[in-house]
Amino acid sequence: YQPLQQVLDNMPVRINGKSGYLDIPGKIFEVVKSMPNLISEVSNENEIRVAVLKSADSSIFSAGADLKELIPLLKGEIEPNNDYEKQLLSEDFLLKAWRKDKVRTKPLIGVASGYCLAGGFELLLCCDFRLVEENTVVGFPETGIGLLPIAGGVSRIGHEVSRPKALEILFNSANLDVQELKNLGVVNDFFKTDEMEDTLQKYIDKIISSTPESVEVLMKNIDRVRSLNMEDSFLLEEEMGKELF
Repeated sequence: YQPLQQVLDNMPVRINGKSGYLDIPGKIFEVVKSMPNLISEVSNENEIRVAVLKSADSSIFSAGADLKELIPLLKGEIEPNNDYEKQLLSEDFLLKAWRKDKVRTKPLIGVASGYCLAGGFELLLCCDFRLVEENTVVGFPETGIGLLPIAGGVSRIGHEVSRPKALEILFNSANLDVQELKNLGVVNDFFKTDEMEDTLQKYIDKIISSTPESVEVLMKNIDRVRSLNMEDSFLLEEEMGKELF
């Protein structure tokens, strides 16, 4: 692995031929404050075709924020005392940190193991492909303390599964069944601990065996396809084809 010239916040972006690895710690805020710059770094590096987001510690992907610090800050009970806390309260922070504001042209594969809760689960959901170790603790416990997963969790789950299942997942879920999440289409695959690299490589190969142009056009338009009626979706397909022919 050859490191990029710039390493942001001690979170390395490593190049492995055509894939870039973002090794993240378990602390969600350390991750999200650097996500916009890291993703831009990947987007601008021509040698990288696909990015992989996983924890440097396999025992935890992320268990979310320290709520003892977060809740008083969000409620205005305490004043922000550093630049990061001020950034957290800015209007566009959640948009940028969880990539709500931008369409990626290179796929991002999320690999979760250990604990993947609250904001950590939302971080996984912002990935284009989601791979989860079979014993991972996954869920949204926020409603149990009077909060909601508003960093994309409500919207992404609400769009991807039926209304009854969305509510089941969003109401104080602390240990969702990984097999069921795959059946629902929330995650792509689950794996045993010793099968992680093989499972991940299967998805990397799927992407890099496609042409960069095809991947970019599909990545730019797949969400639009899902939001359109069938007739308009057919028209969009034709426009997508014209970009390649």
